[in-house]
Amino acid sequence: MSVGAFLVWTIFVWGIVRVRNIMGDADLSTPERTWPLILAATLWVPAAVLLVTLLVTLLRKRPFAQAATIGVAVLGVWTTLVWIVRAFDIALVSNRELPFIAVHLVLAVISVALAVIAARSLRPELQSNVL
Repeated sequence: MSVGAFLVWTIFVWGIVRVRNIMGDADLSTPERTWPLILAATLWVPAAVLLVTLLVTLLRKRPFAQAATIGVAVLGVWTTLVWIVRAFDIALVSNRELPFIAVHLVLAVISVALAVIAARSLRPELQSNVL
């Protein structure tokens, strides 16, 4: 359950909401959208690939592959690093209003917590909790 939740959450936050916000920002020119879109893609694309892998694994009633397990762990680490940098920037560097800061800190906490829970669930002694 936790791996699926982490992957779906990542796709929702970075692949749907973040991409929609970038593309809908009239203040950004096309070149200014490039790096934010690339960053978002480094999160939601692997999450989508891993989610498909997880679903196929479940349908075939096989164990989650070692490579996929490593992929979830790497995505979890990357998610954590991205949110540490973004949270620091949003809360302390950028000139943002309190509601914006609060929402993004909540998103960061949820994302990191789901990443940790998903990675822990894939430890060999806890393999029955993959979904």
